[in-house]
Amino acid sequence: MKFLILLVASFYTTITLADGHSAAPVAGEGAFVTLMVKAQDPASYIEMLKKNPAPFEAIGSSVAGACVTKTGADYPGQMFVWNAFDSVEKAMAATDAYDPMTATPQLSAIREVQYNAMFKPLKSFDLAPNSERLWRLDISPGNVAPFVNKMIELETALRDAGHDMNIGVFQPIGGGSHETIHLRAVSPTYGDSGKVIDEAFAGAEWMSIWADAMALVDEVVSDNFEHCQIIYTAS
Repeated sequence: MKFLILLVASFYTTITLADGHSAAPVAGEGAFVTLMVKAQDPASYIEMLKKNPAPFEAIGSSVAGACVTKTGADYPGQMFVWNAFDSVEKAMAATDAYDPMTATPQLSAIREVQYNAMFKPLKSFDLAPNSERLWRLDISPGNVAPFVNKMIELETALRDAGHDMNIGVFQPIGGGSHETIHLRAVSPTYGDSGKVIDEAFAGAEWMSIWADAMALVDEVVSDNFEHCQIIYTAS
């Protein structure tokens, strides 16, 4: 039931009701499939993927990329490979087209699969990967839509303050016990991410929006910085 509430809520459009309250926000386009792995050498693994686009082509990926955990890793070599699709239908079909457990011996030798999951964006999200802070959040179903609305408000405020930042909120689909709501704040560089944090500690006006949003969160499960990049784009 919790999953159904969250999934249905994500597809409503943003409207302002007569009493001034907002309904659920516009959901972002498409869906993502992620493969969480432990890599002996993340850089070498990513280079191998860049040189071999066949798996991305076989599953019909629109765009693919990789994210390497830079701070707060649960284990050495923590990273994941992501594939973007035009719809949840295509994302789920991709799970039939590729089984990560049947990889070549060469690939299996340099990475160990942890698990995979799908995600649906709950707001529009500009795909411009680089310095990315990822929070995994437990949020009660009734608070998901208000939280997303606050992130839309915060993204606008940050951009008005001169920050080139994209904020994404993602609902896991079939994430098992591993995944919760993902909140992702993306900047062009780590320095840009740091500037936002400096302003937060200095009491920037937009921090009141952040405080309102975090009041809707039951628990911050994890908080990491990642470096993400695009490694494949369909021709």
